[in-house]
Amino acid sequence: MTAKISEKTYNVVICTICGVTALLCLYPLVYTLLVSFCAPSDINASYFLPIPKKFTLQAYVQVMTAGQYIVKAIGVSVFRTLVGTVTSLAFCALLAYALSRKALPGRNAVIKLVLFCILFNGGLIPTYVVIDSLGLTNNIWVYILPNIMNVWNVIIIKQFFEGLPREMEEAANIDGANEWRTFISVILPMSKPVMAAIGMFTLVGQWNSWFDAFLYVSPTHSDLWPLQYYIQITFNNLNQINQGNIDKWEGIINLGKVDNMTVKMALTVIGCAPILLVYPFFQKYFTKGVYLGSVKG
Repeated sequence: MTAKISEKTYNVVICTICGVTALLCLYPLVYTLLVSFCAPSDINASYFLPIPKKFTLQAYVQVMTAGQYIVKAIGVSVFRTLVGTVTSLAFCALLAYALSRKALPGRNAVIKLVLFCILFNGGLIPTYVVIDSLGLTNNIWVYILPNIMNVWNVIIIKQFFEGLPREMEEAANIDGANEWRTFISVILPMSKPVMAAIGMFTLVGQWNSWFDAFLYVSPTHSDLWPLQYYIQITFNNLNQINQGNIDKWEGIINLGKVDNMTVKMALTVIGCAPILLVYPFFQKYFTKGVYLGSVKG
């Protein structure tokens, strides 16, 4: 009887902790979403959770009609996310497959070099000098090429490849398949979990990245700003407007009756929504891939 009570108590405590943690994680998202639909008078009506008396889309209309800045920024972010994720997955998978072949000449030396790259890097200034000398500054490919190979992802995919059953490859070889055909038709179809997991990490990283735009894209090339950097610049300028340092910024013109807080929250929702919408479709692969990639090999 005592054991049953203890087990019930334990389950109640665990469920309570999980429920409170989930609510704490959801609160910022719900707060941001509600404020983005609020009229200025409703924002401070409730300290804990503002409930709009009348839902309004003025902030979203203001953001989306503020010239071509945000449209171009969304286009740049979509391009860098899709192209960057696909190319990174392709190159990482190819290198991982080669390193998973134990008969590869020089395999151990290359693996040591890959591990060395995890522990050490060239530093910020040398990296900038290299990128500038390659003509990638103020170029949209600066978001793709420097990040095309992630050595940590290579190690995870390699470990997964090494854990796949060799019988499938041997059967493909007996049927006359070469290494390329085996990789495309046998290895990749069995590697959906780890590829989805790595792809999700890469996709989120590309979508949320702004620091590379800060480093490698000058203000005169604002048409190359990704969405996250545009949001950061907009936040800074809205704060300057609030403080009276500037009257307006051409990226957000004529706020009118729209409070700049609702504009900030609308921008935040626009920046977060794509990732939140995509994640549920990859969740089963994401969880399985992280687990398998960490224990196999």
